[in-house]
Amino acid sequence: MFAQETPVRQARQPTVARPATASELSAVTALMAEEESPVSDAPSYCPEAAGILLLALLLSPKQPKERRS
Repeated sequence: MFAQETPVRQARQPTVARPATASELSAVTALMAEEESPVSDAPSYCPEAAGILLLALLLSPKQPKERRS
């Protein structure tokens, strides 16, 4: 019986990166520097809201107490 021969793999040539074209550079730059949309659903910061909430908490009626028999 003869030993089974395995095929010899050839070494891959290293991939050489080519420089980007001007249109590719502008596309990547546009994707990375995309600005935020002018209208969003995010809540905006309002420092006056804290005072209004505190005032509403202080003026809210207290819970009634149970009567003792």
